This record gives sequence, structure tokens and C-alpha cells, in this order.
Amino acid sequence: MIERLKVRLAYQRGFQVVDGSSVLETFAERDDAFRFVLGKGARVWLAWSRTMIGGQSPPFDFTASFQQDAVGRILKAVSGPGAGTWFWTCYDGGARGTVATKEEAVVGVERAYTRRLLGADLPR
Repeated sequence: MIERLKVRLAYQRGFQVVDGSSVLETFAERDDAFRFVLGKGARVWLAWSRTMIGGQSPPFDFTASFQQDAVGRILKAVSGPGAGTWFWTCYDGGARGTVATKEEAVVGVERAYTRRLLGADLPR
């Protein structure tokens, strides 16, 4: 089963769903591309970068983007009772959680964003 698929802008044609270097399908509307991804039992593969705050990049802090819009964030707790755990949040809708690994945090944001955009629900 495919876990993640990229949705990218297809100039003057809408949006393409891509698996690696293969275009799976092209859609006129973004939501139709997301529905296709959900139909495959996958989540949208977001772009990840270091979080920048005041020109500084805090350690263990990453921002998720789709089409250049920030849509979520993950960060590692470095002190306190939750030290070593990862917090994740999806900005739209407020879904959030705390998990053991960075990979689980990425999954949390990508699932939440995919669900939120369509009002759908993915199995956990």
C-alpha cells in the first residue's frame, strides 16, 4: 500500500498526483486530487523545512507546507517531563498530538491536513 503521494501544481492543467517520478492522475481541482489520494488509502506528502523564527532556526523544529503555505509544525521536547517526545500540530482545525518519534509526528500532520482539507477521516 502507498502511504504518501505528492500533489503538485500542473501548469494550466490543475493538479497532478505523483508517486516518485510517475504521474498517476491529473485533476482540474485540488480537492479532487486529495480525494484520489484518500481513495488510495494514502496521505498527502507535504514539503518539510526548518522552522524560522526571527531569522533563527530552533533545533528539532520543522514546518510543513503545501503550495508554499505553512500548514503544520513538529518539534521535539528537549527538556521537562516530555523530553524526547515530538509534538505535532495542524494549523487548520487544530489537530495535534504528542508521539515518540519524528516519523510519527510527520504522519500526524500529514494525516490531519489531508483529513481536514476534505473533511475526511483516515484510519489510524
